[in-house]
Amino acid sequence: MQDNVFLGRIEVRPPLNEAERDYLATLANSNSTLRGTPTGRGDATVPFAQLAWETCASGCCLTWSGREWSRNMVPSLRFLVDHLFKAGAKATGHRRFPGFTCDHVLDGIVAAQRYDDTRMYVAEVAGNRVAGRSVRAKCDHPAGVPAQQVPTPKRSANVIAFRPRRA
Repeated sequence: MQDNVFLGRIEVRPPLNEAERDYLATLANSNSTLRGTPTGRGDATVPFAQLAWETCASGCCLTWSGREWSRNMVPSLRFLVDHLFKAGAKATGHRRFPGFTCDHVLDGIVAAQRYDDTRMYVAEVAGNRVAGRSVRAKCDHPAGVPAQQVPTPKRSANVIAFRPRRA
C-alpha cells in the first residue's frame, strides 16, 4: 500500500499567538467543520470540511496533516486567511476571538497526496493570495518508451454499436 505524501509548509508572519494556536488545535481535533465555526456559519463559500492544517509549536508555520481530503487544502487555507489571519479578517473584533490579532501574512507551498487518491494537490499562498491546482500522478509507462496503442475491446456478437446522430 502506498503511503500519504505531504511536502512543504506555509510560513506565517508574525507567528500565531497562543490563543490562535489553541483555537486551531481545538478545531482540528473536534468533529466540527469549517462551516460550523462562528465566522463560517451561513457562508456558502466556506468548505464543508474539517480543519487539517496544523501549526508548529512556535506558530511560525502551517503544515497539512492529511486528516482531510487533499483536494480541500486550498479552500480550507482560503478560509484560514480570509476568516482568521489576514488584516480585516472576519474574526476581527468578533466576540468569540478576543485573542486574535488578524495581522498575519502567509507565504509558502504545500503538496499532498493521500494513499487513496491518484492526484497530487498543490496549495500555494503568496502574500495571503491563495491558489492551487491538482496534478495527475505519473503514468505507468517507463521513461523514453512510447505508450502502446490501447486495443479496442471486442464486443459480443449480440451487441450493436450505435453512432451518435450528427446535425
